[in-house]
Amino acid sequence: MGRDSTVLQVRIDERLKHAFADAAKRDSTTPSEALRTLVETYVRESRRKEAQRQSRLVAAASDTAETQALIAEVQDLDTEWRRP
Repeated sequence: MGRDSTVLQVRIDERLKHAFADAAKRDSTTPSEALRTLVETYVRESRRKEAQRQSRLVAAASDTAETQALIAEVQDLDTEWRRP
């Protein structure tokens, strides 16, 4: 985890919290690491869906300038966030 990490507070049912901690322990990880993995997976999947949406827009674009602008947006999605 990088120096610029931050805290994310989440309210969940206490039973779910304990079940999550138990599951993480069974998987030989910490609840924090398991949650980071879940968040990273969610972000990647969301970006994949957005890239697919933008890809459809690029395919339907009427001119080169519009196509290039849409491609730049897709590239920004890829470089905006990466885990070190």
